[in-house]
Amino acid sequence: MDFSIDMLSLGNADCNIIWTKANNSDFVTIIDGGNPKDAKTIIEHYESYIKPNIASNSPILIINTHPHSDHIGGLIDLVHYFKNQIQRFYYNDPTDYIAEAKRNEIRSLNESYMYSNKRVQKLFASLQQSDNLSDVLNQYGISKLEAFSDNKLEHDLFEFVGPSRTFYLEQLGYFTNINNLKTSGSNIQSESEINELQEGLNSCKIVDEKNDASAENLTSVLTKFIDSSNRKYLFTADAGVDSFESAENNGYDIRNLHICQLPHHGSRRNISTNWISNFNPKQFWVSANGSKKHPRKAVISCIKKNLSECNTYSTHKGGKKHINSKSNLFPERNWGSAEPI
Repeated sequence: MDFSIDMLSLGNADCNIIWTKANNSDFVTIIDGGNPKDAKTIIEHYESYIKPNIASNSPILIINTHPHSDHIGGLIDLVHYFKNQIQRFYYNDPTDYIAEAKRNEIRSLNESYMYSNKRVQKLFASLQQSDNLSDVLNQYGISKLEAFSDNKLEHDLFEFVGPSRTFYLEQLGYFTNINNLKTSGSNIQSESEINELQEGLNSCKIVDEKNDASAENLTSVLTKFIDSSNRKYLFTADAGVDSFESAENNGYDIRNLHICQLPHHGSRRNISTNWISNFNPKQFWVSANGSKKHPRKAVISCIKKNLSECNTYSTHKGGKKHINSKSNLFPERNWGSAEPI
């Protein structure tokens, strides 16, 4: 198998399109759909660079890594666009695992003057978007397929290396805990307090201060592709250190990659010096808007200190990113060379 891979430029939102050639057939895998407004950009990209070069009935596979708006938002419009060309839709829908009584409690918190906070509002919005997506999938008779590493896929186009069902349900229990949701405090340093001089001098120390990715982000689906040269590509969405450790503890090989997506738009909360070295990719890719936190300067500096031969490419610098795993197999784009950050 070989791939034509695009990471679209959507600011702090994710959409990766992997056009695969396998067994003389074409398959298109779309990982996440950005925010609602991004569907138009995704469709235009597909129509410009992929659709003219594949059969009209080529299978579309869609993966939603987790139901935050910057990952799930554009998928409803993508389902309306592709309709029954979608042959697989992988999605761990939290509403399938939350009892109605718990959902009512979350709804009450969201409506409460005393207890409504950003975490509650974000969770409630995720549940609503999950419901909306499920309704559209039902409209076209498209089944939701679980994206757990325990589940055996009916193809070898890619594999899910995380989360396991056990890990997912454990994290789900954390981020739907009513007592936790009532506490709105945050230990995340605001952008205005970031000292860029310290970022350069103490980058790895800052990266390792606290890997406090949210439980919702830790449930992100980890998807691995392997090309005909046995090179590995890992798409991480908003996963974090606990996600990677769980995948490795479950026996999955996620070290020494060819390309690795920096998790959560390059946030320092979702990576560590140890995992920068474990991944050890030829390239890191990141979808980010170029703010102080995304991608975080300390993360980029720590990568340079530990992996001198590894370049990091961000969508905020030069826009969408593209690579073919094998030359002369996919149409040439004639784009300029990407510039690392």
